[in-house]
Amino acid sequence: MKKAGLTVVALAWREGEQLRSCFGSLRPLLEQTGAETLIVLDAEADPITAAIAGEVADRVALHPFSNFAAQRNRALDLARSEWVFFIDADEQMTPQLARELGLATMGQGHAAYRVPRRNILFGHEVRYAGWWPDYQIRLLCRAACRYDESRKVHELPNVTGSIGTLQQPLLHYNYKSWRQFIEKQRAYAPLDAQARYEAGARARPRSFIGQPLREFKRRFIEYRGYRGGLLGFALSTAMSLYTLLVYLHLWRLQHREV
Repeated sequence: MKKAGLTVVALAWREGEQLRSCFGSLRPLLEQTGAETLIVLDAEADPITAAIAGEVADRVALHPFSNFAAQRNRALDLARSEWVFFIDADEQMTPQLARELGLATMGQGHAAYRVPRRNILFGHEVRYAGWWPDYQIRLLCRAACRYDESRKVHELPNVTGSIGTLQQPLLHYNYKSWRQFIEKQRAYAPLDAQARYEAGARARPRSFIGQPLREFKRRFIEYRGYRGGLLGFALSTAMSLYTLLVYLHLWRLQHREV
C-alpha cells in the first residue's frame, strides 16, 4: 500500500500502562501507512504516563489542559500530515480497522470519517442502551476540521465537507467497575451543565422528574436497553440518574444569577 500522510494522536493525562497497550495495538496501522504517532500530554500528567508516552510515541507535546476540544485543536496544529486519527488511551485498534483507515486516507471521498466502537463495560461488551454503534468522528482531514472549544464535554469537530462512515470498530475498554463509572459521571455532570447553561438551557422544577424519565425511556426502550437484561436496566437507570445530576448542577448555576 502506498504510504499515506497520517498522524495518530492520543491525549494523555493519567493513563499509565493502558497507554502502552493502546499504542501496541497500532502496529498494523503504522506498518501499512507509515503514520507518525503523537501524544499531547496534559501539563499535569503523572510521571508514569509521561514516561510511557516518551517510550511509545514518535513525538510528545506538553500542553496545559483547558478542555478536550482545545487539546484536540492543539494536536491538529502540531500534526505534520494531511490526515489525523484520534485514539483514546482506553481504546485499541484492530488489524481490520487499520486496513480500512489506510484505504480511507488514500482517497478523496470525505473530509472526515466516523468510526463505530465496541464498548466493553465491567468486562462485558454492551451493544444496547446507546453503547452501540457509538459512532465517533476520529479520522480528520486537517485542513477541513476544527473542534468547537465552547463544548466542555463530548467534543465534536466542525467539518467543512462530507463525513463518511467506516465499518470496522475500535475496541473501547470503557469502565472496569461501577465506582469508576460513577466517578466519571460525577466529573462530567458539572461540565455538561455548564455547557447547557451557556447554550441557554434552564432547569425547571418539572425537569427533575421529566428529564431523567425521558433519558431512561430513551436508553431502555428506544435504544433497546431491555435486550441487555439486568445490565441494560442498570445502565439505563445510571444514565437517568446522571441526567438528574446534570439538572441539579444547572439549577445551581442559574440561581447564581440572582
